[in-house]
Amino acid sequence: MALPEDYKRLAETFGKGLFSDFLQILSVAPGGAFDLSTTWQSLSVDAPAEGEDPLYAPYRIYQPGQIGLIPWGFSQTEGEYFWLENGKAADEWPIVTRGRGYQEWRQVDMSTPEFIYRVVADPQFEPFSIAALVPEPFFAPAPESTF
Repeated sequence: MALPEDYKRLAETFGKGLFSDFLQILSVAPGGAFDLSTTWQSLSVDAPAEGEDPLYAPYRIYQPGQIGLIPWGFSQTEGEYFWLENGKAADEWPIVTRGRGYQEWRQVDMSTPEFIYRVVADPQFEPFSIAALVPEPFFAPAPESTF
């Protein structure tokens, strides 16, 4: 499966862990509880073969050759972060998200690193920002046994 290059660099640079004890990105390395491939496969197994997926409507979990959501991260407050594989090059996929406080889907057109930065550092990036709660952004690597 193709993935945005900026995400691959981000995941390889930081590894497993949490940004500001809030946002977890899925690992590009296979194996473990929080790797992208395993997470996507577990979501796609539960998805209906055809028609609307009630858990992700109006979207669907990505299936090869179709338009759909590919998970790349989550937050500690039930936020879900996906790319919308829309038939374009992976670096052009928008981010689609929903979470506590904004249950309806939101689409943002920016890179994954920019989105993460704005979530943890930009107090004006509503409804996603946690900057007012965590004034100094940080990354906390996870112990290998955790993941």
